[in-house]
Amino acid sequence: MKKFNKFAAAAAAFALAVSSAGCSAPSAVTIGSGTKTALTIDGYEVPAGVFIYSELNAYSSAAYTIAMNNGMSSYPSTDEVKKARLENMEAADWIQNKATEDCADYVSVEKEFDKIGEQLTVDELSEVDDTFEQFKENELITKNGIGEDSLMSVIKNQYKQQHLFKHYYGIDSEYGCSEDELKQYFTDNTARVKYFTISLTDENGDALGADEQRDLENLASDYADEINSAASDEGKMAKFDEVQQEYADYQAAQTTTSEGETTVTTTVATTSAGETETTTTTDPYANEVTLVKATTTTTSAGETTAAVTSTTSAEQAASEKAQKDYNDYVFNTLGTYKAEVYKYDENTLYVIIKGDLSVRMTDDDLWSEDSVERLLSERYWNDFTDMMDKISSGYKIEKNKRAYRRYDPFKLTLEPEDTDSAQ
Repeated sequence: MKKFNKFAAAAAAFALAVSSAGCSAPSAVTIGSGTKTALTIDGYEVPAGVFIYSELNAYSSAAYTIAMNNGMSSYPSTDEVKKARLENMEAADWIQNKATEDCADYVSVEKEFDKIGEQLTVDELSEVDDTFEQFKENELITKNGIGEDSLMSVIKNQYKQQHLFKHYYGIDSEYGCSEDELKQYFTDNTARVKYFTISLTDENGDALGADEQRDLENLASDYADEINSAASDEGKMAKFDEVQQEYADYQAAQTTTSEGETTVTTTVATTSAGETETTTTTDPYANEVTLVKATTTTTSAGETTAAVTSTTSAEQAASEKAQKDYNDYVFNTLGTYKAEVYKYDENTLYVIIKGDLSVRMTDDDLWSEDSVERLLSERYWNDFTDMMDKISSGYKIEKNKRAYRRYDPFKLTLEPEDTDSAQ
């Protein structure tokens, strides 16, 4: 099922535009009157510039999919993409099909925005103008004949999409929830934790001996006891920082031992998948992370990521299991305000504590306006995309075959090296 992508179309094309800035490219496409409209969707004429923009985004998706499916460490070249097949289709056909779907998404936003009778705010229009000025001279835009009207329309469309989402899935909206319900969702699916890691390997990555590992396990247990000795809950959180520094000092001392002695290494306060770390030094929660309860592996827009087939599949599977087990432990086993030692994998110990999340649910911390918007998106974005997909899937699409031939994706400027493309 195709999905709306929150700002993904703009982000992908703009990212390509930035990477291509200053590079040589073929002369700009001249859009003739017979191809000014690339397709008509439910009676709405989609300009060629919007279609080309969607093709650039679709090309980026194709390149990403090819890289992921083949375990590539970098994006494929234009020639590699052109020769590839995706979902049993030639790459050019796949790209144009996806561009067509994206255009249907674009039209559904335009139509539904008009239907609810809203307008972009003055601040939003100012942001649109700033974005437009930033990208209107970008070579990927200009060399492919994307006119200013089309570029402006695409940028506005992203803001209209956000209005639609808030209209249907915002606080106290038709399909959304109350603020209290959203707070409950947040507390059910988020944990507030502090932790630091103790490595059970030497500087070469080799496992330490049994006695050395046992000494470190005892040290970790002593650290947990020291944290738990604090009189109050927040006192334990503060004591955790002191203990973490104790271990950092211990580790530093170990690395300065005389030649021939074993060196113990550590990684302090690194985050695992699904965690967000606060790094502001003046923040009282600077050493904390928030962990999101695991469901399925998804992208930020809610789409399942492509599996990578490679020689490291077993290692990847082990890593994913360790992350899942850790997530289950934090949400289902670890008590609040009790420091514990957790063995993350065969080579790593965690000294960890979980705090009361509600302490941080304030307007200037985890319950800011931006945080609430992100949480609504996390909870409802897939529902919104499904709703919009149902609308766009019912549209009648009439392609301008001449425009589709003229704007074959591999006649466009797609990347800096693509300097010989015919127009």
